[in-house]
Amino acid sequence: MRDDQLTHLWPVLAAPVERLHQACEATLQRQITIASIAAPTGGEASRADVIRRSLGRSGIWRTSQDGVGNVIARLSPTLAHTAPVDAGDANTSPVVVMAHLDTVFEDDTTLTPVRDGSRISCPGIGDNSRGLAVLIALARAFEHDDLRRLQGRPLEFVASVGEEAHGNLRGARHYFDARNAAHESRPHAMVALDGPGDRTIVHHAIASCRLRVELRGAGGHSWLDSRTANPVHAAGSVIASIGLMSRAARNGASIAVTRMHGGESLTSIPQYACLDIDIRALDPGTMRTLLADVHRAVESARRDAADVTPSGEALVASVLTIGDRPGGALDADHPLVQIAMQATAWQGLEPQSAMASTDANIPLSREIPAIAIGAGGTGGGAHTTSEWYDDTHGSRGAARALGIIAALACDAPSMR
Repeated sequence: MRDDQLTHLWPVLAAPVERLHQACEATLQRQITIASIAAPTGGEASRADVIRRSLGRSGIWRTSQDGVGNVIARLSPTLAHTAPVDAGDANTSPVVVMAHLDTVFEDDTTLTPVRDGSRISCPGIGDNSRGLAVLIALARAFEHDDLRRLQGRPLEFVASVGEEAHGNLRGARHYFDARNAAHESRPHAMVALDGPGDRTIVHHAIASCRLRVELRGAGGHSWLDSRTANPVHAAGSVIASIGLMSRAARNGASIAVTRMHGGESLTSIPQYACLDIDIRALDPGTMRTLLADVHRAVESARRDAADVTPSGEALVASVLTIGDRPGGALDADHPLVQIAMQATAWQGLEPQSAMASTDANIPLSREIPAIAIGAGGTGGGAHTTSEWYDDTHGSRGAARALGIIAALACDAPSMR
């Protein structure tokens, strides 16, 4: 890591950081409230309404909601700012901070936070109620005069829809597409707040492709038509092949069958079987290889099913792409990564590079500098109903996020 080039900024942030520490319990209570509001992918409206009202409470932030449901809050710099910004685009090129609204849980999931000291259990309490609660806390921090005087770039805080699973990063895509379509200035940098954590810096965005394999046949009676090609048997062959691929996958790639279903009754040869596959890879060549391997496995299973049928009647197989997330990366010596490392060290922590799939995938794929970070505290059980969050040292992660955003918006170093 380079020598800390932001040493002059840290004393300026002492008062805002102290306010974050003092508001730690209020931030946690807000997080608990957010977690209690159902927000399945595609059904984020109720949670979005709460976030919009919270961001717009002071009247300083200009809030709106776009066509897909993203909540956007904008804060322009004051005319009297003293930050040493690049004159060329300082007043137009924003720093974007994004936290996703949606969860992986269905609308009828029980959302009853249970608190035991600093630990709270509830589906979605960390991913991403923590990110949203800290997004609001950071907006509050920038309402104070000490930061307003220094702000040299516009801030855009975005609560995005459709980050999880079949959402396919819909909110982030729309936000950056809309900026481009409106010929708005290219963002200076983007920071995604995603879940708990205060050490990792995600600057490698893992590309992913989600596939749905469908197998269809004539079906029939389980005894009278027992030699009819069986879609579920073929699906099992595909699953076995993917299991071998998974074990052979090297670092930087993964493949997994994540869902499967099919059949019509206990005593029928199925007419239909379906399975979903999640492929992730850092290297585009590896992604292409795994995709080709899946197609070969499906075709092989389809042929084998027909071979054991006297009539040779074949199954109909299809492989559909139901999600496609682009990837991208920043080198460790990129100015944005260095800022994040220095802000992490400022909080007395050892920075750790990481790779993940987040809203930051979209800007990174478009060569806009972006990282994803945790919003403080620790947690576990993400994407399960046993999810938990522990707020011990939670404000430390919020302070780190403030340091990163302040460095970008107030100090405005070049991202080139």
